[in-house]
Amino acid sequence: MDSAFRRIEDLKFDGILDPDVKDPEELRLRGIRAVKIYYCFYGRNAWHSTWVQKYYIDCMHSNLDSAKRFAERNRVQGSVFYIEELPALLLDGGSYPVLVTQINERCPLREYSAKALREDVSIESEKIEGYRNNYLTFGSPLNGVILSFEYNSRFWKTQQPWKNSVILLYTETEFEPVELKTTKLKAWKSSSLGKDYYLSWSPIKSRVSQSSVIRLFNQSGFNKKKPNNGLQGTSSLSRRRP
Repeated sequence: MDSAFRRIEDLKFDGILDPDVKDPEELRLRGIRAVKIYYCFYGRNAWHSTWVQKYYIDCMHSNLDSAKRFAERNRVQGSVFYIEELPALLLDGGSYPVLVTQINERCPLREYSAKALREDVSIESEKIEGYRNNYLTFGSPLNGVILSFEYNSRFWKTQQPWKNSVILLYTETEFEPVELKTTKLKAWKSSSLGKDYYLSWSPIKSRVSQSSVIRLFNQSGFNKKKPNNGLQGTSSLSRRRP
C-alpha cells in the first residue's frame, strides 16, 4: 500500500477538522516522536553536485516500498532516482499526524531551537494569543507548534530558505511510524535494466545526520513517555505568529 505524505499547506482547514472540535485552539500537543521517513527525488547528477533537491508531490513516504513505487510511476528514459532516509519529528495533536523535516540540509532542523531565541516576530506579523517561548511541550496549541517551524520564526538561529527547506507534512492514512535511532541513516540509488523491468536499487552513503532531530526530541521530554502506535493528528494553521 502506498503511504505518501502531503504538505501541510494542502490541508483544507475547515473540512479536515474533527467535527467534535469546535475551536481549533483545542488542538493541543500531546506527544512527539523522533521518526524516519523516506524521501525520493531524481536528477542525473543530483548526488555529487550543487543541484538543489526539490519537493515534489508525493515524494515523502512512511516506508521504503512506497518510495520505490513512487519512482516506478515517475520514471522516464534516463531517469536516476535517489531515496534518502530523513529524520523527522512526528507531532501528535489531534486526528491527523504532522511531521516536520528539512531538505537541502545535512543535519535537518539543526538551527531550530526549542526555546525562542528572541522576543520580536518578523515584520508585519504578530504573536498568537497565549503565545509560548517553547512549543515542544505538552499541551501547546498545535497551530503555534506548526508556526514555530515557519522559515522566519523566532525559533530559528537564522532565517531559513522559504522554499525547498523546512517541510511540514500530514497524512489522513494510519501508518506505523519507523522509530529514529542513532544508527547511520541509509540511502539508495536506482539503475535501470530496461523498461520491462523494475528499477534496481543499490545502497549508497547517506549524507544526512539525525542528531538535531534526536536533540529536539530529547529536549521535549516526550522521550520519557510510552508512544502510541498508529498515531493520527490534525492542525489548523493561523496566519498569526507564535
